[in-house]
Amino acid sequence: MCGICGYAGMEREERLLRAMADRLRHRGPDDDGLFMHGRVGLGMRRLSIIDVSGGAQPIFNERRSVAVVANGEIYNFRELTADLERRGHRFATRSDVETIVHLYEEHGIAGVQYLRGMFAFALYDAEAERLFLVRDRLGIKPLYYWQGVGKLLFASEIKALLVSDDVSREPNATAINDYLTLRYVPGPQTMLRNVSKLPAGHWLSSDKNGCRLERYWTPEAQPAPYRTDGEYHERFAELWQESLRLHLRSDVPVGVYLSGGLDSSLVTAEMAQLTDHTIHTFAAGSAWEGDETSQARAVADLLGCTHHEVRCEPEDLRWLPQIIWHSDEPLGDPITVPTFLLARLAGQQVKVVLTGEGADEVLAGYLFHRVLDLMHGLRTVIPGWTLSDVAAPLVRHLPIQMLDKAFDYPSYLGEEGRRRVARYLEMAAADAPAPMYRLLISLFDDVAQEHLRASGGPLTALQPATDASGPLRAHDAFFDSALLLQYQSWLPDNILARQDKMSMAHSVEARVPFLDHVLVEFLLTVPKHLKLRSLFGENKILARRYAARRLPAKVAARKKRVFHIPPERYLDTPVFQEFVARTLQREQVQRRGYFNPDAVEELLRAARATREFVRVKQVLALVMLEIWHQMFIDRVAWT
Repeated sequence: MCGICGYAGMEREERLLRAMADRLRHRGPDDDGLFMHGRVGLGMRRLSIIDVSGGAQPIFNERRSVAVVANGEIYNFRELTADLERRGHRFATRSDVETIVHLYEEHGIAGVQYLRGMFAFALYDAEAERLFLVRDRLGIKPLYYWQGVGKLLFASEIKALLVSDDVSREPNATAINDYLTLRYVPGPQTMLRNVSKLPAGHWLSSDKNGCRLERYWTPEAQPAPYRTDGEYHERFAELWQESLRLHLRSDVPVGVYLSGGLDSSLVTAEMAQLTDHTIHTFAAGSAWEGDETSQARAVADLLGCTHHEVRCEPEDLRWLPQIIWHSDEPLGDPITVPTFLLARLAGQQVKVVLTGEGADEVLAGYLFHRVLDLMHGLRTVIPGWTLSDVAAPLVRHLPIQMLDKAFDYPSYLGEEGRRRVARYLEMAAADAPAPMYRLLISLFDDVAQEHLRASGGPLTALQPATDASGPLRAHDAFFDSALLLQYQSWLPDNILARQDKMSMAHSVEARVPFLDHVLVEFLLTVPKHLKLRSLFGENKILARRYAARRLPAKVAARKKRVFHIPPERYLDTPVFQEFVARTLQREQVQRRGYFNPDAVEELLRAARATREFVRVKQVLALVMLEIWHQMFIDRVAWT
C-alpha cells in the first residue's frame, strides 16, 4: 500500500515530485522513492506490507528499462512470480509489485489481465518513452490525473496534484449537482473542473503522440453454463475461501473490521479458519437503538479474537474538517465519521484490515435492491398508469403511519419520505431501473435541488439519469441491470473511495475480499434467486447459506443494520452549530452564489423543527460542501 504520484511532458522537476510525494506521506510513512528519466518522473510513499525490508519502490526490470510505482496489493504474486521465473525472468525482491514489470516485459500492458488484486500503478517504458497509468477492475484504489498542453500530472490523491501551480482550483459545477444528488461525485469527473479520476478497469497511456484512455475490464451479467443450485453454492464456497487465503497474504499482522453483521462476521470466521494467529477485531458503536457492538463482541468472543471498540459520539463531528481534507472531495454521509474513527482505532494495532465492503453490492444486500425488484415484479402484472395516476396520488394523502405498512421507512423520513414514495411510484410506471435507482439513493432529488438552486447561479441544469448498463444477456435483465449500475460509480467513487481515504488517513490498508474480481465475475453469473428473494425479504442467500457452516444460525440470518450515528443527534451539539455558523449563514451562502439563501434558511428551520432524517442529512451535506470549498478552493485553514 502506497501513495503514488508523477508527471510526464515536463523537464526534470525533482522539487515538484518530492513535494507531491510529501503530500501523500500519510499513505506511506515507512519509505519514499523518486525516479526521473527525460521528461517523466515517478514518486511514491510506501506503507511496507509485503517484503518489508526489500520491496522499496520504484521497482525495475532486469535492464532497468521499465520502472513502476504502485499502490495496493497483487494478491496472486507468488503464483505469478513462479510462472515468470520459469520463463526466465529474474527477481531482485520478494515484493508483489515486481511482478508488474516482468508481466509487462512478457505481455506488454495487456499483462494487467493476469493481476488479481487492488492496485493503481504508474509504469514507465523508457525505450518506448511511454507512461501507463492503470487502475484495478473494481476501482478499489484511487488515481487522479490532470492534463495540460503537452503535460500530465497524476497522484493517488487530488491534494498532491494541487501542489503544482499548473492545476487550476476551479470548481466543477456539474460535479456539485451530482454531489447534491448522490452525496458523492461520480467519475471520471471530480469537484475540480480540470482534474479527472482514472476510471476503474482502465489504463491511460501517455507518449509523444498524446494521451489515450482504454478500458480493459467490464462487469457483465451473463449466465454461465447450467448449474444446479448446489453447484452454485459449492463454487461460491471455493472462490470465497480462495479469496480469503489470497487477502491474508501479508508480512505484517492482519486485523478485521467486525460490525457484528453477516458480512464482517463471515470474513472474521473465515480468517479464524485460515490462520493460527490471534485476530484483532475492531468495531465502532454509538448510544442508539441500532448499535451492534454487543453482537460484534459476541462474534469476536466466539471466534477467540482480541476485540477493540470505539464509541462514536455526536461531538465527534469535530473531525469533519480533517475527514474532508483526507477525502479530497466531500462525501456527504455521516458514516464517514465512524469510519474515520474505526480506522484510527485499527491503526493503533495493525497495518492491514479486512472488511466486508462490497458484499451488499455483489449479493443484492441493500434495501433499495428489494424495493426495485418488488416494484418491477408489480409492474409486470399491472399497467403503469395505476402506479402513476392512482397509487402516487393516494400516497400523497394517506397518513405516513399507514405507509409504513407497505414501505420500510417513510415515517422515519417524515414528509420528505412521503413525497419520495409518490415520486418513486410515478417513475416505476416506466419500469426503467436507472432513474428509479437514482431516486432511491438520492439525497436532494431533482425537485429538492431545483428549490435549493440560486437563480442565475453557476450550477448547471440537472441531466436526466440514463440506463448506461448496455445490453444484457442475463437471467433477469431488470435485476442485473440494477446491480450493474452500482459498478459505474457507487462502488468506486463512494463506498471504496470512503474506505480507502479513511483508512489511509491513519496509514492502514483496507482489503475487500468480497470484491476479488474472480469472485465478482462468478457472482455476475449467479441467478437472482440465489441472491435475493424479495417477497420473503431474504438477501445475500449464497453468503448466508455458507455462513451457516461457520457461524451460529442467528448470525447467518442477521439482517443488515445501518452503521452510523443518527444525524439528528448532531443538531444540538456546539460543534455542529459552529460549523453551520461558518458555512451556511445567509451572507456566506449569498457570497458563494450556488444556492438560494432563502431556501437554505428554510431547510435549516425544517431540520431543527422536525429533526427529520433526510433534512438533517441535507444540512450536513451542505456544510461539508462549503467546508470543502473553503479548504480546496479558497485555501482557508480549518482548525
